[in-house]
Amino acid sequence: MLKVVKKKNVEGILQILGGIIQIIGLFTLVPCIVSIYYNENTLFNFLIPGIFFTIFGFILKKITKPGNLKLHHTMIASALAWLIASFIGAIPLYLSIPYFSYVDAVYESMSAWTTTGMTLIPDVESLPKSILFWRSFQQWIGGVGILVLSALVLARSGTVAYLLYTSEARQERIMPSAIGTIKTIVWIYVLYTILGILLLYLAGLNFWEALNLTMTGICTGGMSISNYSFPYNDFAKIIMIGIMMIGGIISFSIHHRILTGKYFNDIQTKYALVVIAITSIIISIKDKVPIIDSLFTVVSAMTSTGFTTINISNLSNLSLFLIIFLMLIGGGAGTTTGGVKIIRFLVMLKALWYEIKEIIYPKSAVIHEHLDNIDLDYRIIREAFVVFFLYSFSSFLMALTFISLGYSPYEAIFDAISFTSNIGMSLGIVTLKTPIIGKIAGIIAMWIGRLEIIPVLVLFATLYLKIKKIVKSKNL
Repeated sequence: MLKVVKKKNVEGILQILGGIIQIIGLFTLVPCIVSIYYNENTLFNFLIPGIFFTIFGFILKKITKPGNLKLHHTMIASALAWLIASFIGAIPLYLSIPYFSYVDAVYESMSAWTTTGMTLIPDVESLPKSILFWRSFQQWIGGVGILVLSALVLARSGTVAYLLYTSEARQERIMPSAIGTIKTIVWIYVLYTILGILLLYLAGLNFWEALNLTMTGICTGGMSISNYSFPYNDFAKIIMIGIMMIGGIISFSIHHRILTGKYFNDIQTKYALVVIAITSIIISIKDKVPIIDSLFTVVSAMTSTGFTTINISNLSNLSLFLIIFLMLIGGGAGTTTGGVKIIRFLVMLKALWYEIKEIIYPKSAVIHEHLDNIDLDYRIIREAFVVFFLYSFSSFLMALTFISLGYSPYEAIFDAISFTSNIGMSLGIVTLKTPIIGKIAGIIAMWIGRLEIIPVLVLFATLYLKIKKIVKSKNL
């Protein structure tokens, strides 16, 4: 593990980060178009940092060498990349929103990049359109993945592309090569974005609303350009339910099979549809909520989107508990969603069932452990339980932080899981008036949740071992 800090490895990590900084700099220039079109005074708030970081990233990439990188190296790069993206993305927000501190801006930017959807802005509709677009655009990019998109734009191929892909908590392979898989994901993502914009426009929204809401819906982000999250007609709600399910329930590999006319059988989708139907009916009956709004809320929670059409703080404790459960489990693996993921939860249930069968059945019985067409070996089961434990423990620590700030346990648990699972639904714990420790805790929770925690642990472990080595050498 100590080899991680060798000069050639550090150079390789810095070269990746240089390329990512360059790409983020270019992304920062995109809202300039909106600023110019609407004649806003935010142009230089995007133009200056955009040019600076594009040049800085280019120089850093040129003066460093690739190095022989392994998975733990790209995990370190991934953990740092999401932090850097949030720090850079915060600059236009800090310069454009008068009442924002830089920490507030980093919080908002991290929420956007990680597709969480939490916000500190009390009056979203008063913001310049370029800032609204920047929040939506960050979410749209964050949904497909900063490193994944960077690997494509920078033409990273072979082993490095695969390592960049997997270091962002992605595992499925649609095409034989990593670059082929990334290209397929991107064109599917763009296709559904275009379709979503068209459908919402046909539902009665204007182009500006359709553009922003599709970008934040398909990535399961949930940031709205309205103060009321999603104040649109029932037809628009139905379309958005479809967009959220496309982004958060059905994996990119299944989308590829659908679009290429191939047969598909996805256990995640089956499970999700059953749970969504049952939970929606329970909430609708229990809280006397219109079924369309109950369905919208449940899909939004499970897919980690965070859009709401009702005041969730008015829901009963039973409904809030069901939403907490859905937020923790999250959507499908291979999607833009957060949480533990449906497939891991099913693996854990199956593992527990087989454990019981081992006790009940005779010792001579041969039990074939499988989930649908997946053979459940030790590695798959261990990974599912480890990720579930990490999410649960991280949410527990987050909840303790909120409780220490004076919030009730129920409120603290709800928002803690929402942060860690990158959901965006909130009972109003973190606001502009929240102490800075609460905002920083939220930033960290969103960061580790988006990366499924392990890359951040690898980063911290590497730093710890390096510091330990330095201290040991000084004491000799």
